Amino acid sequence: MPGSSEELLDAMTEVSRHLLRLMTQCVDQLTEGEVSVTQYRALAALALRGPRNASVLAEELVVGRPAATKLVDRLVRRGLIKRRKHPADRRQVILEVTERGREIVRGVQQCRRRRLARVLTELEPGAREALTRDMPALLEAFALSSPSGVRAPGAAKPAPAAVR
Repeated sequence: MPGSSEELLDAMTEVSRHLLRLMTQCVDQLTEGEVSVTQYRALAALALRGPRNASVLAEELVVGRPAATKLVDRLVRRGLIKRRKHPADRRQVILEVTERGREIVRGVQQCRRRRLARVLTELEPGAREALTRDMPALLEAFALSSPSGVRAPGAAKPAPAAVR
């Protein structure tokens, strides 16, 4: 990979471990074991990107259709998501997050933001400025490399194929 170094890859790997641990801690703390991290990811996908069918959700979560069905069944039983008929295609079932599910997502997001804010305050001002300046490029790279085309909320839209 031109322009990259082992040190940068090692650092990004370590940052991703810390971010995953931070999210896991927030999910565990706020749901008291009621929701797993994978279940939270499903809730967050529905809350942040809107209703969708189970096949699309499975693709976004990078799980098989049977695993997605089990996950959805558990979340429906807990009252965190609901199923409804597709308005134009009766064969499809649309999944959407309930208000209780939205509350969990909001709580986890707030917890993550508070914990990240504490970490960022430990950085020197120059390091914070560099992150602020360069983070959009990293988010764009993630968006362009996403196999499902799913962008993180707020990530820039990829350029049209002819421009790439």
